[in-house]
Amino acid sequence: MEDRLFSRIAGLFDVEAFAELRVMIAGCGSGGGQVASQLVMSGVRDFILIDNDVLEPENVIRHVCGIRYLGQKKTEALSDVLKDRNPQAQIRLCNENLLSWDRLEAEIQQSDVVVLATDNEPSRYRVNEVCVKNQVPFVVGRVFTRGIGGEVFAYRPGQGGCLACLEQVLERTQFRDGVREIDLMSEEEREEMYGLDVEEIKDSPGLTVDIGFITAFHTRFVLEALASAAPERPKFLTPIKENYLVWGNRAVHPFEKNFQLQRISVHAQDGCLICGVDNEN
Repeated sequence: MEDRLFSRIAGLFDVEAFAELRVMIAGCGSGGGQVASQLVMSGVRDFILIDNDVLEPENVIRHVCGIRYLGQKKTEALSDVLKDRNPQAQIRLCNENLLSWDRLEAEIQQSDVVVLATDNEPSRYRVNEVCVKNQVPFVVGRVFTRGIGGEVFAYRPGQGGCLACLEQVLERTQFRDGVREIDLMSEEEREEMYGLDVEEIKDSPGLTVDIGFITAFHTRFVLEALASAAPERPKFLTPIKENYLVWGNRAVHPFEKNFQLQRISVHAQDGCLICGVDNEN
């Protein structure tokens, strides 16, 4: 059976090109789980999964892991799903908090690409700093509040800016206007509109289909990073020029229509405190 697993996609590219490349999944929630699932079905076999949460009932409706995994660590549940797709997958589990884990840098140094799928800014910026320091590519995906759309950004060492550069660029675009409106509301307005507090709202990014659009883009950018790291680039996997993508699911401000797509090349920004020194060398 194992020699037939990838027979239907063998004509698209050589899946063996990814077999020896290691992918770190930083965050095994609804986004990270979907990306990991798509990667293992693309031939990736070497994973390190990092998350310290357990699968709760409210997670199941958007997660790749179902009810039978309730109460398990998300890393353990996701590992089982990945191995069900490809028993040859080599998966190491780290039930750790990214903000306090003392081995994060060592593990990133041993990874070919990091899938950044956490749900908070501090962890994203810690991974950003470590990846920039060690020149390891990462791809981050985020779904906007209520699933109105989302964004995917790829850090490519020596070829563009970092996550801090992206934030500088976005403050000058229309995409930050309207996306972070929830942070500007009063407690009374949030309660009236959602009946939830801020943290719950930020972790309520819409339907699985809303997330699915973003994870598909996220996965494709990760495959781009892997293709660049592979000894030989897989055929038919054409290069992606831009390193940032914004997708609108619905015609809700700041998007003007359903399925709106914007591609941007984010360059290293002058004065960036994270990658500025590296760019001067």
